[in-house]
Amino acid sequence: MNIFKKVSIFAGVILIVGLIVFLNQTNRSKEVLKIGLMAPLSGEYAVAGQNIEKGVELALEQYEKENPSVDIQLIVEDDGFVVQKGITAFKKLKDIDKVDSLIMVSTPVIDAIHEDINKLDFPVIQLGIQTTGVDDDNIFQTSSAPEAPIKLFAQYLDDTYDFKNVAVVYDNTAGGLTFFKSFEETYEGKIDPMIINNKSDIKGHVAKITANNYDSVVFLTSPENGALATKEILNIDTTPPLFAFDAQLQTGFTDYGRILGDTNLLNGSLSIWFKSGDTQKFNDDFKNKFGEEPGFFADFGYDSFNILMGGYSSATDNWINNIQNTKGKGVSGDISFDENGIRLQDIVVNKVVDGKITPIK
Repeated sequence: MNIFKKVSIFAGVILIVGLIVFLNQTNRSKEVLKIGLMAPLSGEYAVAGQNIEKGVELALEQYEKENPSVDIQLIVEDDGFVVQKGITAFKKLKDIDKVDSLIMVSTPVIDAIHEDINKLDFPVIQLGIQTTGVDDDNIFQTSSAPEAPIKLFAQYLDDTYDFKNVAVVYDNTAGGLTFFKSFEETYEGKIDPMIINNKSDIKGHVAKITANNYDSVVFLTSPENGALATKEILNIDTTPPLFAFDAQLQTGFTDYGRILGDTNLLNGSLSIWFKSGDTQKFNDDFKNKFGEEPGFFADFGYDSFNILMGGYSSATDNWINNIQNTKGKGVSGDISFDENGIRLQDIVVNKVVDGKITPIK
């Protein structure tokens, strides 16, 4: 072998080794984060969960474009809004996937596992309300406390209408009981509580509502229960009382449309929701990515991811502290947290007009 050929081979080997070293260093220098997303992708709240997932995916795509040195793996699990399914999903994400942080949605799941979550050394973003174990910890709720919107709504009804008798229909769940307690503590008029333990209770409550002269029916229920009860009332009473819904009318408006067949049947009804921010760019970006308008809670999913990563630090104590001190504007509205990590957010009162939910206050 001549000297020229030997030098060429040696140079080629050096080049290959150098390239391998460079690639290994590049891979090591690119930070990898695993973020778990637990959402109800099946069951009664599946539409909300799917919208949230899309909002997170859009935020992730935009974040990675702006932060090319960070590689984020989003690992999604369906909790079905069911405790046992949520526990299984949580254990997988924690023990097998070994995620670096977690975005959650379902109230019954967070209530069941919040003590286990508090043992983790990273921040957890919870979109749905947490009704037990609320504290200054590593859980940050990106929706407001249940007491605030329900009390505002109760006060609005008190100040705006001279109702003599109001039926309050609510679910026998942690959220439903919390909602009812907040309404009962604030509303000064006469109320008749009607609790739903299971769907068989609905017919009995409907019979009572249609047989008595109620001025209004306040629904603090799941979308399906509220829609089923509303449909039964409308089938019997052509001039029903004023319907007033909590925020679950908006989260489950698809269910109301599916069960009622026509959301114009709800025209004149009232509901509450959260005051949103500037959504134009988000709406455009969402439509460009998914080919559809963003559904309810997609903006909250988008903001939840951005809150999580907006405060990111490789030191988890700093990461948690940064999120606690977040102050800014998101597409779902202003963002800041109280001392227990619960979002502070303004509420609006809506009315259903031409089959659509429209802000009135």
